[in-house]
Amino acid sequence: SWRYRVVWKSVGGVVAESLSGGWLVVCAAGGVDGPVVAGLVARGAGLLVVDGAVDGGVLAERLVGVSGVVSLLDGVGTLGLVQVLAGVDVPVRLWCVTSGAVSVGRADGVVDPVGAQVWGLGRVVGLELPGVWGGLVDVPGVVDERVLGRLCGVLAGGGGEDQVAVRGSGVFGRRVVRAPGSGVASGVVVGGTVLVTGGSGALGGHVARWVAGEGAGRVVLVSRGGSAPVELVGELEGLGVEVVVAACDVSDRVALAGLV
Repeated sequence: SWRYRVVWKSVGGVVAESLSGGWLVVCAAGGVDGPVVAGLVARGAGLLVVDGAVDGGVLAERLVGVSGVVSLLDGVGTLGLVQVLAGVDVPVRLWCVTSGAVSVGRADGVVDPVGAQVWGLGRVVGLELPGVWGGLVDVPGVVDERVLGRLCGVLAGGGGEDQVAVRGSGVFGRRVVRAPGSGVASGVVVGGTVLVTGGSGALGGHVARWVAGEGAGRVVLVSRGGSAPVELVGELEGLGVEVVVAACDVSDRVALAGLV
């Protein structure tokens, strides 16, 4: 009953031939020739090419008369753009457009982890800075006139969605739904040696007990301090499990490799 999953629901989608109001497309120097940039500019948007960090002064000048900003920057560039927009006294909404960053079905695989990072950042920005946030839109690898028309419809506010995927088959909205388990044991059999990071903590203790009960012959409890509760060690040994307590900072690649 605690499990949830993300699904994508068809939300129809409005097709718009042009962008209403003033819009500014912000992209990196290498993305000027992209179909999304070209399509939005052809539909009335202005263009700001960013080569490195976003210049607050230049952006402020270009925001005059603009009601919305479309960003095609990566995660780092998006963060800089958000910081600048948060400090500019101009009421604009930021929409971040990615390509292939989310998957709406089995045949729609995620191909751009950098874009997926933008989605993670965008959801946080939407909560912390709702005044400058418009939403996230993902488009397919092949962007045609049909996709561009639906994208313009989303930017125009059609449907009121702020996390959408535009595909050739339609517009999909992100939903979080319940995904309760079946209540049937997984039948997982654990054998050999199992390394548990954070082994001195409460969650680490629960995991250690679980793997011991599933057949692990040896459990390695790892923490930065290299200690583990005496009660936990005794309980595991009472189950016939060999316990090794080790000190290691798992963010240290060399130290972790040595431990493994």
